[in-house]
Order: sequence, then structure tokens, then C-alpha cells
Amino acid sequence: MVLNWNVTLSNETIVMVWISSADAAAVAEKGFRIVQAPSNYFYLDCGAGGWLGDYPAGNSWCDPFKTWSESYTFDPLANLTESQYGLVLGGEQLLWAEQSGPQNLDPIVWPRAASSAEIFWSAKQPTGAPLNVTEALPRLHDIRYRMVQRGLNPIPLQPQWCALRPDACDLYA
Repeated sequence: MVLNWNVTLSNETIVMVWISSADAAAVAEKGFRIVQAPSNYFYLDCGAGGWLGDYPAGNSWCDPFKTWSESYTFDPLANLTESQYGLVLGGEQLLWAEQSGPQNLDPIVWPRAASSAEIFWSAKQPTGAPLNVTEALPRLHDIRYRMVQRGLNPIPLQPQWCALRPDACDLYA
């Protein structure tokens, strides 16, 4: 709404950027604080197809499925000036409930939400190095296995064979 409607908002307004990550720069240009949740990275319910019964194509507006690794490549400060970095308050994964419930909640949310937490909490590897999908994978495997031990049902990140043999399933191994 901030970008498409001529509305007057307080300078204290916090705007959730959810349609596209490309919108963050325009929102920051207006001086608003931002919570990042762009659908092209963080909508957990995307990829399940449409839920409208009379739409045979079955695609939802935010397809395809957003993998943990795709979300992990998100840079919350991309296309912003250094002076605008402070406007980014954080981010969140989003899940609409039309096609989710107790039966499928764990595999929809976990471990994708855990990968996003690392982006928004630190935006760096534990060593201080920039984010790297290859280095994040073992940490996320560990998180997933802990969740399974606690009775949750998170989606596997890779086949078990690959998880037990780091780098063996890399495309160019």
C-alpha cells in the first residue's frame, strides 16, 4: 500500500515488505522502517499449488516452492544505501493457513524458518564470514536431527545418504 496508494503515514510507520524484495529500496527511500518478508524468498506456503477449485492450472500466486537454500541467499540490505541499513528492523517467514494445519505444519516450517533466522539474526557465519549455503548445510542438518529427536517432523534437507557424506552429493563433486 505504501508504494501504490497515496496515503499519508507517520514517519514512525513500520512497513512489511512482502510482495517482492525489489520493493525494499522504494520503501526505504520514503524513510520508513522495514520488516523484510518478500514472497520471492520467504512465503512458506508457496509451491503447494492453488486452492481455488475452479482454477485447473493449480498454480498459486507465489509459486514456486521456496527452498531453505534459496531463502538463505537473501540479503536484507540489498539495493539499500548504507545510510538506509538502519531502517531494516529484521525479517520473518510467512505462512498463510489455507493449505496448512497440524498435519503438515512441521515439514512446511522446519528447517526453512531456521535458515532464515540465521540471516536476520546475524547475516554472517558463526566465524564472521559471509553467509554460505555450503557451510550452512551441516548446521541445518544438525538442527533438523535435533527436531526429529524431539518429536517434530521437519522436511529432510537432502537424502540421508548425502547428509552422512558431506560434499558427496554436490553437483560438481
